[in-house]
Amino acid sequence: MSRRVDTANRTVLALLGLLLLGGGGVGLAAGFGAFGDPPPVLPEQVRGLAGEPWFWWAVAGGCLLVALLALRWLLAQLHTTRVSRLDLTRDDRDGRTVVHAGALTDAVEAEARSLRGVLGASARLVEDRVRTLRVAVELADHADVAEVRRVLEDRVVAHARQAVDDPDLPVDVELRPGRRAGSRGLR
Repeated sequence: MSRRVDTANRTVLALLGLLLLGGGGVGLAAGFGAFGDPPPVLPEQVRGLAGEPWFWWAVAGGCLLVALLALRWLLAQLHTTRVSRLDLTRDDRDGRTVVHAGALTDAVEAEARSLRGVLGASARLVEDRVRTLRVAVELADHADVAEVRRVLEDRVVAHARQAVDDPDLPVDVELRPGRRAGSRGLR
């Protein structure tokens, strides 16, 4: 997820948590009689408002506001920084060249998995502020980390940059130690 979505999640959850904590504290205090005798669930004034025509419009407006905020939060959850297509077109005169990002990441994963000492690999192309290729490589216990890193940088990353015709494409490579036998592979 992007930083923006993470920030929105933390903010909404913190506000909701504070609201629920405050409401729970007030309810608990009222239940123990901090405000006098425990009141009924709805005070008489509120029960009398239910007969007013504007009351239900106010309730509907409040519910609509909550629904819109929930929808906005849901849309933020669905937003992803993952790139699905790469437009490699340099000049409109010659037509368009579009490559599916999955083709690039599949090729990078296959080439990385073919290296000696590599148990698995995953790659994804993301664009937060700048388009970046992120590669995670799971290493075997016997892997020569320096050699795997060198081949990844010299061959795999070079091939990816050549494929998209971008010699300055940022690439983040994460080398992970191998997991114990019987565990699940990379996601």
